[in-house]
Amino acid sequence: MKKVAFKIIISLFSVSVFASCTGSGEDTPVIINIPDEDDECCNAEETFLAYAFLNNGYVKEIVSLRDTIDGKYAVSAYSTNGKLHVGYNDLFFAVTKLSNQGYVRDFKVTDVKPLMTMTAMGMQHSTPTLTESAVYDQTFPAVQRVWTSFLMSSGDSGFWELSYKISTNGKTAQHEPSVITVNALSQGIAWLKSFKYNDATYYLSLVNPNAYQTGINTIQAYVSKQSTDKKVPYPVAEEKFTIDIYPTMPDMGNHTSPNNEPLTLQEDGSYQGKLNLSMTGVWDIHLHVKDADGNTVAGGEELSDLYWTINI
Repeated sequence: MKKVAFKIIISLFSVSVFASCTGSGEDTPVIINIPDEDDECCNAEETFLAYAFLNNGYVKEIVSLRDTIDGKYAVSAYSTNGKLHVGYNDLFFAVTKLSNQGYVRDFKVTDVKPLMTMTAMGMQHSTPTLTESAVYDQTFPAVQRVWTSFLMSSGDSGFWELSYKISTNGKTAQHEPSVITVNALSQGIAWLKSFKYNDATYYLSLVNPNAYQTGINTIQAYVSKQSTDKKVPYPVAEEKFTIDIYPTMPDMGNHTSPNNEPLTLQEDGSYQGKLNLSMTGVWDIHLHVKDADGNTVAGGEELSDLYWTINI
């Protein structure tokens, strides 16, 4: 639907009752509060778009990450299906004003700190993380995003906690560490790999491969560098790499697929390329990581021992 259509709908229902489809096929009225005049809150169109994004059935709230700011604002965090898994995860944040339930336009999430406590080993470590939020999409100015890429799942060996700081309109709250559940991926699937370079450990986080389809896909990843203090979140690496990719199907004699393009560094700090998947099934995406001068850093051409495994 075009923005013009959104504006028409909202102008007709300025304090609106919208219908959403339920599983029974019936329409359930949903009230979206749009403050008449409040400089802290979004306008009608921004409110509608934020509500639509956060209630689209794709993202759901992680209840343990709820918080409040100064007793005036409610903080909510969301992920895909309200769950977290090994490898890359988006975390979306929204702030609402308690007095009128309006979505707050300007806020910032900082100091995002996931921490794994290894109970049997008596040690702790963090994981690759974007620790400061940015607006997810200019279409949704009331929704901010960070990401974290978990090295391992929760379980008998240890547990994850996550803390963050959030600020708006001169008020700040510190969300103390909350236990979160990180699920394992399906057996054989791997979206996070590591390599050694110049005596440091680097992590390759593949972004949302569950969205891939047959044909040409935009492939995105982040390269993070392990912190000297392993309990500190691992930042995006400052070094510039190029990552050649060689997709093969291990269940089909390792046949490949042509017309792939290397992942190269983008302005937002991610790496992007093109991945061609000719059919559904399990794919190994073999990686050849090179430095700025073209020298091999990790992996290699064709069937390298450094690869992600996905299933489409």
